[in-house]
Amino acid sequence: MSSDHFKQELRAQLDQANKRGAKHILINSHELQVAVGGFPRADSVPSCCDVMENEMKSGDILLVAMTSETGMTVQYFLPRSLG
Repeated sequence: MSSDHFKQELRAQLDQANKRGAKHILINSHELQVAVGGFPRADSVPSCCDVMENEMKSGDILLVAMTSETGMTVQYFLPRSLG
């Protein structure tokens, strides 16, 4: 799994939540890895978390920092432009 795969899936989830009119969405790194099509692996956690951090905007909240047990969790606020 590459950073590009994580970025595409993360943006797809943000876009879907935007279209539903959601005010925010919680994204967990382990769940994001599963959505990309793989079991959460220790060697892919850093790149997944980097993508999630890079997508954070002012106002978004890091709820759980990167850990091996729970994965990183971010609350992204919507709407947002994805460009």
